[in-house]
Amino acid sequence: MQFWNRLTKSILRELPDQLTLGQWQIIVESKQVLINSFGIPPHSREYIFPDSTHRWSMRSLDSALHCEKQFPKWQLSSDILSESLRFFERERQKLLSNSATWLDWVEIPPLVPEIEQKIHIQSLEDIIKQNLGHIEEVCHRPRTYLKMETERLPVSRAQRTSSHAAEFLAAHTEDWERRNFRSVIPKRVLCMVREDLWDIYENKVTARLIDNLLEYVHQRLQQVRTLKQELEESEYLSGSTSDIHWRNQERIYTLWGQDFNASAALKTSAETLQDLQQLQYKLRSLIDTVLYKAIPLRASVGTTLKRTNILVNDQNYRYVDLLWREWSQYHTGTIKNSRQVFEENQELFRGFESFCLLLIGLALTGNGKDRSKGLGFEAIANLIPTYNGQSIQFQGKLGEVSLTWQEDGTFLLQSHGIKDLHIIPIIATLSATNNSDIITSTLETLFHNLTPNSENLTLILYPGTEEERKKLPLYIQHKINTLGNDHITGGLAPAILPVSPLDIMSLERVARAMQWWLHGQRYQSYPPTLERNIPDSLLKDCNWLEKEHQSNKVRVLCSPLPEQEQFFQTNLQILIRQSQALVSRGRGQLSQLQNLENLPSQAQELIQQFQVCPVCHSLGNFTVLDNQCFRCECSHCEISWGTRNCGGCGQKYPYIQVKGVKNENSNPGWVERTLGREVLAVPCWMENNYGTFICPHCGRCNQARQQHSNGCIRCQNSCEF
Repeated sequence: MQFWNRLTKSILRELPDQLTLGQWQIIVESKQVLINSFGIPPHSREYIFPDSTHRWSMRSLDSALHCEKQFPKWQLSSDILSESLRFFERERQKLLSNSATWLDWVEIPPLVPEIEQKIHIQSLEDIIKQNLGHIEEVCHRPRTYLKMETERLPVSRAQRTSSHAAEFLAAHTEDWERRNFRSVIPKRVLCMVREDLWDIYENKVTARLIDNLLEYVHQRLQQVRTLKQELEESEYLSGSTSDIHWRNQERIYTLWGQDFNASAALKTSAETLQDLQQLQYKLRSLIDTVLYKAIPLRASVGTTLKRTNILVNDQNYRYVDLLWREWSQYHTGTIKNSRQVFEENQELFRGFESFCLLLIGLALTGNGKDRSKGLGFEAIANLIPTYNGQSIQFQGKLGEVSLTWQEDGTFLLQSHGIKDLHIIPIIATLSATNNSDIITSTLETLFHNLTPNSENLTLILYPGTEEERKKLPLYIQHKINTLGNDHITGGLAPAILPVSPLDIMSLERVARAMQWWLHGQRYQSYPPTLERNIPDSLLKDCNWLEKEHQSNKVRVLCSPLPEQEQFFQTNLQILIRQSQALVSRGRGQLSQLQNLENLPSQAQELIQQFQVCPVCHSLGNFTVLDNQCFRCECSHCEISWGTRNCGGCGQKYPYIQVKGVKNENSNPGWVERTLGREVLAVPCWMENNYGTFICPHCGRCNQARQQHSNGCIRCQNSCEF
């Protein structure tokens, strides 16, 4: 038995004490094992996921090997999130069965499916509203059984004596007050005591019905609140506001589609939320009634009711029977056996992977609309990637990118000349707990043996929403939403981002991460080099080339202008003719010189990758700067990009500068909300033109001293001059 760590790509024979949901897979070798009481065939690989009791257990049928682990409840996804994630896996499977194309796949919005249906009042809620008055009548005027018991009571409390009172009194002298000449004055007498029996079957059903309906309404309230928050976020981000870049607004607008009216949906969700709150208030008021208090909390009635005369014929109790049957139909769909729970959990993992695949695809190619071109790539084969299948190739102005969905459910992005990007979906909802210590400990477990300066770049994606993160301290919010290039967490860290169908900014986060992977690495590789033995006479007046000391390599600083190329070719032909005149003695030199004839075109191809605009993918105006840096400007997008040298550590870093945006919000996540994917080095939010940036190497702000007279709010103590 082996356990596969998806983050470190390592195998262990024993699991650690603390587990993070989605980090581990079990590799079944030749022995058949039981996982959560469900048999797993040999030679298979499955996720380690808890059952309905939050426990994961493994037992081998061929040996005494046994293992059991407990998962904390906060790591598990909510019902609406789980349902939404499974939708993406089902849609992918449906497209694959219909031989659909890549363009069909990226047309799916990365948002909660069927949101318009979920924000309306459901049929069960309508029935509750119509018949709740009968339940209130039952609670305030319930039926009871009369129970008569015999009990010795003081004479002052006696109301109805028993027929055996005289006989009992004669035999119990301790109940005499005193004797007189003819009779006995009693102190206590045997009485008939009437007692109303509330704890009957029909009343038990009513009390448990109230509990079940309260639980249902509570779940629906959470669902509608979550959807309402997403609609509010969407309406704000896609509306007319000055603190969000207009390109970011357009991309968010296209996610919903032109036919979806967010304002109308928001109004509907508010009305539904109000109705559910009223239902919850009325149901909670029934908890204080005499009937509910008289029924013990441990009293159980099962799921299937007994059709008693009262439940069938009583003018009020029959609606208890009606509501129970309606609720039972809903509840029956939520009851799963061990096999169904196991299969749904595995589908949940595949659903989250499919959702992450959709985000990656939309970031690369967009959805085919004019406003959504992604990073400028197109699928060559126009196929939908499959789990553990062949790589999918994408072609763009920056070359080719390959995407592989690996066997362990992770994604590998590769492009020539830069490090690979390893994207790891982790299903644990890290932001669902308010305990900062637990989150910190979980992050340390995830990042154990995972170094940010390795040969590959690593990006961890987990399901999380902005509302969950807002409840956490700021330093925790930064830790669980970072590309590792801002140093706010105290140094370089692995990239970890929250994504969810409930968070409309998920696509911009992933696209920004891929922007950093593609352009960030490529820009820092400037100037490109060519291994050529070029005579010094040719380099004398060539300001677009620079020779490296003690090597045969030359740096290409920029593309040669037509007159520079003509000047280079003229001088080169002179040297070629001189070598030809030497006949056999100049044969080796002649071959080297002839290889230089295509040098200007090679230089132009090398520089073109830096000229491609990261927004509209057209060619910008290239300018060479000192210290092997460059700057490009796009006349279409009115943005600039390039590299700068940090004034603190002296290292080079890439940037994209966007103008015309005003923002005074420095909360975590402000970058993707304001600028979206058009970001490399994190800007200093104090300036509206975002002309200064945080060095990703040392974390210092490269802003002039006079502009920091009152201190940099964004960077606080990290600024140095």
